[in-house]
Amino acid sequence: MKAQELFRKHKSEIVRLWAEEVFDTYPFETTGFLRTRNDPFANPVAHMTKEAAGALYDAMAGEHVDPGQTKKALERFIRLRAVQKYTPSQGLGVFFLMKPILRTHLLPEFIALGDTASYMEAESRLDSLTLLAFDMYTEAREVVADLRITEIRNQYAQLARWAQKLEGGPSHPAD
Repeated sequence: MKAQELFRKHKSEIVRLWAEEVFDTYPFETTGFLRTRNDPFANPVAHMTKEAAGALYDAMAGEHVDPGQTKKALERFIRLRAVQKYTPSQGLGVFFLMKPILRTHLLPEFIALGDTASYMEAESRLDSLTLLAFDMYTEAREVVADLRITEIRNQYAQLARWAQKLEGGPSHPAD
């Protein structure tokens, strides 16, 4: 059996297991909802997680996939993690949860096949995808910070306008 066939054989199981690991990072009261609701509109978090899991696995496995589609799926997932109340290590640590799953379910078969090089290349691709995710996460957090700064500035400007109205001054303060 070739390496690609081995990756394809285990895809659904590994994608499911990784998504479960990601769901476990959420509060207990949320995990049941994430696991049971399959509607992408009623449960966008689970949908984005499963979409990212499939894209991550295909890219890691060396499938010939459209890099734009892979990036798009990962970007949606990363943006979601970036706006949630996680530290960067918690937000991105989920990518490292894939390796133990791979080592349990794939590595023994690659060893038996005598093709550990293909397995190691896949882990290396996973590391590269994790670095790409880090860049995306950093960008997303910067956007969130910029939005918060803009919101604070707007609130301050509004308060200044109200204060001037109360004092009987001009309604538009000089910026």
